[in-house]
Amino acid sequence: MWSSFARRLCVGVLLLLPVAVFAETEAPLEGPPIRLAQAIAQALEKNPDLAAFGYEFRAQDGRSVQAALVPNPLLNLTVEDALGSGARSGIDSAEFTISLSQVLERGARQGRIALASAGRDKLAATQLEKLVDTAAETARRYGHVLSDQAQLVVTHEAIELAQQTVDMARKRVKAGAVPSAEVARAMAALARAELEHEHAEHELLTSRRQLASLWGDREPAFGTALGDLMVLPELAPFDALAERLQANPALLAFIAEQRVRDAELRLAEQRRKPAWQVSAGLRRYQSGNDFAGVFGLSIPLGVRDAAQGAVAEARALSEQVSVQRTAAETRGLTQLFELFQELKHARTAADTLDRAVLPQMNEALRQTEYAYSRGRYGYQELIAAQKELLEARRARIQAAADGWGFATEIDRLTGALPARTTP
Repeated sequence: MWSSFARRLCVGVLLLLPVAVFAETEAPLEGPPIRLAQAIAQALEKNPDLAAFGYEFRAQDGRSVQAALVPNPLLNLTVEDALGSGARSGIDSAEFTISLSQVLERGARQGRIALASAGRDKLAATQLEKLVDTAAETARRYGHVLSDQAQLVVTHEAIELAQQTVDMARKRVKAGAVPSAEVARAMAALARAELEHEHAEHELLTSRRQLASLWGDREPAFGTALGDLMVLPELAPFDALAERLQANPALLAFIAEQRVRDAELRLAEQRRKPAWQVSAGLRRYQSGNDFAGVFGLSIPLGVRDAAQGAVAEARALSEQVSVQRTAAETRGLTQLFELFQELKHARTAADTLDRAVLPQMNEALRQTEYAYSRGRYGYQELIAAQKELLEARRARIQAAADGWGFATEIDRLTGALPARTTP
């Protein structure tokens, strides 16, 4: 029950997106690895909400068939001059008339067909909006999985640092340089690091399930999510993004909505022309056994405008669409600017962390470990250096995850398929 557009879009995703590489994890997960292109393709193909559109289109096709139907003719039988009094007390002098009558809709059928056609276009626009939203949501959840995988690596590094601290503390205690309480503190820090690692594992399990649910799987059947989360997309000029905003499916849907409202207005105006009814038949006279043709035409008198309320309502709703589109476009432009600024900040944060923070934190930890092993620094200085480095690593992952999310939302707003520089 897929539209041809949906199939083309699904194939287009696979052509547009590059091949992914393994995001570093401490151990491969069960199942084959998955790429962003595969995740989006599966979501577009199997998403339960998208599958429901097949039934919507079938229902709309039924409305189109119904709109094209013409009223059935009527068979009329009339008996006159019968069962009266005197010479007309029986049916000997009765007149029997049999006729067929047909309603002439005078353009109403064409109006219904136009409205049904506009309704199908509106449904197609709604489907397109849902397709882009689903692709964007898949990319967002995929980025969350990549972020959780990276955070899991950091917690593993934290365990390794904590274990190294325990080993160094034991050496210093053995040498009599520090009391044995320092080992106990290091062991407690190791236990906390292992607890954080367990929590990170749970977070990854949840984000993987959330991703798989987009294509209807209750359990994720894939392994590692492939992609380089740390590579943020390049920023196009804001003016170029603002021009692409016109391709937003939500804004395009207003065009289809306008067609529906205009068709409703024309149909309401058509009701000002009441339907005529023509009839033709044969009359039989009992007396003399004669026959004669009968013809009729019924024309409702337009004494009052019976459609004036419907026309006023349809016209107001038609004019409302333009106002709603303008308001939606203003909101979209404001949101786009906000996302553009946030993505710029995420790129700046990532660049600063890569260039000025992480190298310094790594060097500071190296020197602190060296000084601690020789008794020039205490336990607190070592733990502080480790904590600062781990926090910087987490901040770098968060900056990348934020940038991924902002870029995904910009893609959705501008009607683009999510495509990342994930080799």
